[in-house]
Amino acid sequence: MNNEDYRQDEEQKEENPTEYTPQRKPAEQKPSPGKKGFYIALAVCLVAVAVAGWTTYDSVHQYKKASVAIPTVVSEAETVVSEEPAAASTETASSPAGKDESKPQSKATQAATKSQKKAVEAAAVVTKLEMPVKDAAVQQAFSETPLYSKTMKDWRAHTGVDLRADKGTAVIAAADGTVQSISTVDGMGCTVQMTHTGGLTTWYCGIGNVAVKKGDVLKAGQKLGVVDTVPSEAAGASHLHFAVQKNGTFVDPAPFLQQRAK
Repeated sequence: MNNEDYRQDEEQKEENPTEYTPQRKPAEQKPSPGKKGFYIALAVCLVAVAVAGWTTYDSVHQYKKASVAIPTVVSEAETVVSEEPAAASTETASSPAGKDESKPQSKATQAATKSQKKAVEAAAVVTKLEMPVKDAAVQQAFSETPLYSKTMKDWRAHTGVDLRADKGTAVIAAADGTVQSISTVDGMGCTVQMTHTGGLTTWYCGIGNVAVKKGDVLKAGQKLGVVDTVPSEAAGASHLHFAVQKNGTFVDPAPFLQQRAK
């Protein structure tokens, strides 16, 4: 067998191997450096895509959470803003002058107003009285114990003070007040009755030439009339019978007159 035949025989064996003919292992092909770089770049790209996808998902998730909370705050703010103009327009319409007169006061303002009102009321309460007849001396003092009446010839309580004064002497209001009535009281003659703050009522008995009328609001010192006659006390010297009631009960006028004198 020549060399040519031997070579052909070997090539035939390689093409048609038998079970006894050992097969040659193909040589392992190593990737070229260019392919290795391609795979590395592909891996990096996949990682970058994954990171970008996660970042996008997280951003969207956070945005959704934020967008759920924001509308509540905004809607409340819009509600408050929208209510104020409505209230203002209602209040303006209710006030002819366009002023906010119906706006409720704050607690501090209400407390201050109440305090001022109480102070004014306290200042206005009558606790002192002027002498209804100037420089008059007391002819007969107040007495709850019955005293003998020379005129009536009996015993009776003296529920006022007799202020000695000549007929025609001016009689004035002892304090600020309102004329409640002008009438002829049995035994006391013409009587002017005045009411004052603090539960006081003053009685001016036995006067003439009355200068006021029922319902008049007077200041202390204004003239009511002049000294005239007290029929039930006519036996004594000329005088004004002056009486004071506190919450409907006759009391001694002297303490009120003495306070004024001080």
